Amino acid sequence: MAKTPYASGRAGSASVEIQVIGLYPFLKRAAAADPLFNKEIRAASVKLIGQVVTNVQSAAASAPNRRQAIESAKGFRARPDRVPVIKLNGSANFVSQSRPNRKRKKKVTRGDVFFGSEFGSNKLKQFPPRSASFFGGNRGYYFWPTIERMAGDISKEYLNALDSITNKLKHL
Repeated sequence: MAKTPYASGRAGSASVEIQVIGLYPFLKRAAAADPLFNKEIRAASVKLIGQVVTNVQSAAASAPNRRQAIESAKGFRARPDRVPVIKLNGSANFVSQSRPNRKRKKKVTRGDVFFGSEFGSNKLKQFPPRSASFFGGNRGYYFWPTIERMAGDISKEYLNALDSITNKLKHL
């Protein structure tokens, strides 16, 4: 199996994909073979991404606008799926110290602040300057660099979990 890390995303949602050739046909066959497989792989995926979320939250502490980054990163969760998925609870209220939501007509959410704290802005002064360019987009300050740095470990741990689960199911 070959793996190729690449990043993609757009405003409103974002994804990092680590492509593993033949993964989805394998998942389909394994789920059809034993219903316990889905339960086990989802648990392994959540455990793996829980470690990634912890690292992203730690990296947020060194971002240029630390307060925004830390508060946004609190919304990251591991989503139970057959492949590792991080979800940002983007609709949760963002807790601002300078201008609380109770004084606003339109509430500010973590999703509103995440993209500004991650990629910066040259127009909005509450965010740091735009991050460095990277493959036609921006590198980011804490989320994408952490994911990029951990991509190899994520795919290795995920493949190890798949091997472990299939070996465990063989012996049932």
